[in-house]
Amino acid sequence: MLFATPSGTPVAGRRPPSLRRRLLAYVLLPSLAMMVVATIVAYVLALHYANAVHDRDLVWSTLGLSDAIEDGHSNGRLSGEARALLEFNPGGRTFYSVRSIRHGLMEGSAQELGPPLAMVAGQVPVLYDDVVAGLPVRAAAVSIWSPTEQGDRLVVSMAETLDNRHLVAREILALTLAVETVLIVALLLLMWRGVAFGLRILDAPIANMAASGRTLAPLSDQAIPAEILPLTREIDRLFERVQALLTLQERFVADAAHQLRTPLAGLAMHVERARAATSEQERQAALAHVQALTSRATRNATQLLSLARAQAPQPAFAELVRTDLARDVPPLVAARVPEAIEHGVDLGYEGECDAAPVLGQPGALQDVVDNLVDNAMRHAPPGGTITVGVHVDEDSGSSCLTVDDNGPGVPDAMLSRLGERFFRAPGAVEGGSGLGLAIVRRIAERHGAHLAFGRSLLGGLRVELRFPPTEDGR
Repeated sequence: MLFATPSGTPVAGRRPPSLRRRLLAYVLLPSLAMMVVATIVAYVLALHYANAVHDRDLVWSTLGLSDAIEDGHSNGRLSGEARALLEFNPGGRTFYSVRSIRHGLMEGSAQELGPPLAMVAGQVPVLYDDVVAGLPVRAAAVSIWSPTEQGDRLVVSMAETLDNRHLVAREILALTLAVETVLIVALLLLMWRGVAFGLRILDAPIANMAASGRTLAPLSDQAIPAEILPLTREIDRLFERVQALLTLQERFVADAAHQLRTPLAGLAMHVERARAATSEQERQAALAHVQALTSRATRNATQLLSLARAQAPQPAFAELVRTDLARDVPPLVAARVPEAIEHGVDLGYEGECDAAPVLGQPGALQDVVDNLVDNAMRHAPPGGTITVGVHVDEDSGSSCLTVDDNGPGVPDAMLSRLGERFFRAPGAVEGGSGLGLAIVRRIAERHGAHLAFGRSLLGGLRVELRFPPTEDGR
């Protein structure tokens, strides 16, 4: 099975990422880790609780033994039944000792069991850790006055091994683990179902996307979850770009059909004329028409491609390059001089400034100059004049490109329509496509420039393209 990487390259055997698995992993794994920590904490707390309970019982047992000695006036001597009761411990071992300050050990089951420090009679029992018979024990000791000998004190000590404490802690831990296991299983099931239920909110956007496959309708609305709203907005922008490209494609096909239908039909007709010609004169006349129509079709196709390029949506990060109209326009005008001479037109350049900085896309300036010169050259009469100029507006700092001709001009009522696709003013010279000024207008819009038409001082049309000023004006 093949899966595609982000770069689009298929990779065999790799499973696609799963949102459900990621959510479960990011939620379950920390939850399990927290439960492990909680189990450790529970064991520590259980052991602490068991120690506290056994310490309390041990203190009570020690106090009970001291009370029995005081009440029995035995000077620490215990009966066999009392010793058996004291040493009885089904979960471990219990040790005790009664020591006299004057006479030493009086009674006990462990010689080494003794108080940790000097003790004062009447104080509360002291708890401490000790080792008896090689076993770690927890002990309690209390000091009392001897009931039989004036001035003597007895230290009563009791100790027990730690087995019972650990047993209680393990029992509590086992109970805790059982409860946590049930909780983990329940949590897993709830999270699995919860994630599955939560992801159902994606069903509606997916259905909308499938339904909008042809219409490219926007997906973002109030029903879209906030977490995936940025994704759907990017998809909407993608739909907008695709829709713009489709519209551009449809417009290009319609424009091509509109502009090329007549030349192609004429080509077919004149080719048939050339084939059916009975004289060389008729054949040459037909071939001349074929050549003219071929040039017209070529020009129309070139103009259509330029217009499509100018209308194509540009990415937001399309680079704008700093250029200088005063530096770059004169070579472009000079390149068209031979063609102007061939048409009998005086093409010149007038620059009123040393620098006219603008920000533009590569190649756009040449398209502007070529189309404006073509338009002026097509309408200028034989022996006419075309002047291309560059200047900087002192008030706004804008750089301006102007083209003036001494052609017939355009009526004032028609100036606002210049730049429309396929619009040609009444009385315009035959052979034009009506796309040159439309291309210039589209390039001007892309650069934020202002395109204006008016009456030239030469008597014909004046076209002015005013670019926005650069930030630093250099």
